[in-house]
Amino acid sequence: MYDFLKLVPGQSKVVQILDKIVTTQQIPHAFLFTGPQNVGQHFTAKQLLKSILIKDESNKSIEFKIDKLDDPYIRYVIPLPRGKGETPDDLPYQKISDIDLEIITNELKEKSENPYYEIRIENANSVKISSIRDIKKNLAVNFSDLKYRMIIIEDAHLMSIEAQNALLKSLEEPPEGIIFVLITHKPELLLTTIYSRCWEVQFTSLADDIIEDILVTRFNIERSISSELSPFAGGSIHTAIDLLKYGFEEITDLTINILRYSLGRRYSTAINLMQNAIDESSKEIIPIIITLMITWFNDVQKHRSGSSKYHFVGQLDTIEKYNQRFYDSEIDKIIFSLQNLKDKLDLNINLNLITLNVIFKIASIGIR
Repeated sequence: MYDFLKLVPGQSKVVQILDKIVTTQQIPHAFLFTGPQNVGQHFTAKQLLKSILIKDESNKSIEFKIDKLDDPYIRYVIPLPRGKGETPDDLPYQKISDIDLEIITNELKEKSENPYYEIRIENANSVKISSIRDIKKNLAVNFSDLKYRMIIIEDAHLMSIEAQNALLKSLEEPPEGIIFVLITHKPELLLTTIYSRCWEVQFTSLADDIIEDILVTRFNIERSISSELSPFAGGSIHTAIDLLKYGFEEITDLTINILRYSLGRRYSTAINLMQNAIDESSKEIIPIIITLMITWFNDVQKHRSGSSKYHFVGQLDTIEKYNQRFYDSEIDKIIFSLQNLKDKLDLNINLNLITLNVIFKIASIGIR
């Protein structure tokens, strides 16, 4: 039997757990894949199904169909935009515009070709209850020639309470041969009744060299760019792709300038830089900037401890000057505060309020 799971990069503990499950054939009916966003959960789900179904490495037909997310092997459920006049009784795609349908089709094609590709569809803010009901209809169809089928729900935390309750019925009485895989980086938003009926598998952040290799092999990014960028990705392909999307050099320079103006208490300039970034890109750029700020302060801490390894290699002079001027600043508390503000972005707290708090928090260092 070919071990498809060994192809999963950077998740040795996850592979060890799933290998044991496959070997013993004691397969749970539902998995909850948690951990940082886009660190291999989707790819692992596919490889798990291959390991269960394919006993002969030469059976390329099933492998191909799983990779392509083909029914009945995999039913892939994603957040979708709501169509004009759509009601919960409509089918998931029934009221979606032709333009959006074309976008969704193209995004799904990209995902089928690259398991690390992130589907991004405007206004796709929820996993519809109609999508969950559609799963139940699919489960009613008998595929006697298939021992196992898989239902993958991406961004499972975006299910409404109603959708989760609808799914719960299937989890409570799971049909034979069905494996649910719920993927989320926010498991705390799931009902405890959903959580308790799943076998949680916690994924971890990816090492810099793994991210570098994935960017090169899956996204055709030049090795030199991937090598420079990967240490800033925080172990997540999601962050790495965002850094590429918004321009790695531009966003790191912007972050340094916001830090510089905030420390100099030039509030208006720092605020304008933040606002212009949002206007020119989107609000998604703010968590990236905060992440880069945290990385910069980590470098400050490394400099204090005598380390010679930095992320912001080109900013060593700035880091040295900071430590000379603000030698008594409590870096741990600064990083904690920035992380706390970043976490609040997920709570739909006013974006302007958060950006102001970021700037004032950094500015407070220079007031002491």
